[in-house]
Amino acid sequence: MNERISFGFGNLYVSTSDHIAHFYRSDEEWLELAAGFFRTGLQSGDKCVCVLRPGNRERELKQRLSDDGAPVDAALASGQFTLFEGRDEPRLMQEELTTALADVPGRYPLLRWAGDMSWSMEQMPDSEKLMEWESHCNTVESPPAVFLCQYDLRAFLGSVVMDAMNTHPLCVIGDAIHQNPYYQTPEEFLAGMNRRPPTALA
Repeated sequence: MNERISFGFGNLYVSTSDHIAHFYRSDEEWLELAAGFFRTGLQSGDKCVCVLRPGNRERELKQRLSDDGAPVDAALASGQFTLFEGRDEPRLMQEELTTALADVPGRYPLLRWAGDMSWSMEQMPDSEKLMEWESHCNTVESPPAVFLCQYDLRAFLGSVVMDAMNTHPLCVIGDAIHQNPYYQTPEEFLAGMNRRPPTALA
């Protein structure tokens, strides 16, 4: 049975290997969830990886974590907390994930991997490449990891949001985590995706 883990938002709990989507409409909504997720992880001694565009978002996240009492600077210096801007191929993202998982569960009990998915607009060439990466996250069962993917509804095309719905077993809605009825297994989703032409992200 998978261990129950504090999500860091409200009184929510998740399990190892959970892959969760969050669709947001404001910067504060993104920040509240991301900061809670990582604050709980840093304070629990988890390995934390954040994928996002460098710039304001990165500064805002680090400042909120610091304000909330999380050891941001020490975690960055030790390698417990890593921030990077994403890669342009699913294979390269998988390599980043493999590197992060190398210290779990030996040095760190859990990997918390989250991304403000707007990073993909500057890195991934199309929705299909991004969703190939998203589908891969559903295949990680060991070592223990939890994935949080945050999509800005103001930025992505509706078709991309639907793809994201298809590739995430769980969704944050309001202050609860729900099973996603639109979820498709990696095999089902990729079989359909591979028959269509490339589509834009925004």
